[in-house]
Amino acid sequence: MQLLPLLPSHLIAVAEQWPIERITLVPRLRWHLHTPYAHARCIMGTHLHGVIAAVRTGRSARITALRTLAHNATNDVHAQLVEDLRAQLAVHACHTLTATVPPAQVHHWRALGFRTEEQVVRYAGGRFIEASHDEVMPLEAQHRLALLHLDRRASGEDRSALLLENEYLGRVYMDGRHVRGFALPLLGEGLIVADAPMVGLELQRWLFPVQDHLLLPENSAAHAHLIEHGYRKEVVGVRMVHGPALVRNAAMIFAEAFGLV
Repeated sequence: MQLLPLLPSHLIAVAEQWPIERITLVPRLRWHLHTPYAHARCIMGTHLHGVIAAVRTGRSARITALRTLAHNATNDVHAQLVEDLRAQLAVHACHTLTATVPPAQVHHWRALGFRTEEQVVRYAGGRFIEASHDEVMPLEAQHRLALLHLDRRASGEDRSALLLENEYLGRVYMDGRHVRGFALPLLGEGLIVADAPMVGLELQRWLFPVQDHLLLPENSAAHAHLIEHGYRKEVVGVRMVHGPALVRNAAMIFAEAFGLV
């Protein structure tokens, strides 16, 4: 089998191998193929055995998709794709790799050198309160630098290109002339970053009308509020890291954009 760059011609095979997921998986991989800071690789034999994709943000990257045939879910094909991706990222001096993985696969990822960082929790099924604060307004050009600064504090990464590519329909929470938080509903499963719970909870009210759930780091400051309003909590993944740790402030994250790989 060969490890190769994923090509547009491979997407037909992706759709055939994972037909249930093709509506979301194929467009996601197609985006990676046309994005300079994204990577997409595959492993080929007589047919397609697996694909992996990641977004690179400076010296760190996140795995955004990983599929292997069912009988290869935790075997050498899986490991080869991850190691091949790490080699590709090292060329760009990118040595920190993160992924949100199913809890049942944590042991396998640890064997690949990843460390457990935190659980990722899904909240769904509650009743949201209508947004009411006049401080929330559409994201405009003059807000961009503050948005990027807040995100660097929260994520420990420079995700400028990714965030600005997904700023359409974004919202910011303004305190006078200061941006206290932002929401990007079109980035992954929705991203909210805020410097205080009051700000983050208000921005969540702008996200719930367009989707039925939020992903949050464990021990989020939003937990009590969401449970009070009937949202069910379910652990859906574990965030894992390979390489130097990121200096994150997870308390600032009120919606996590990236779910399971």
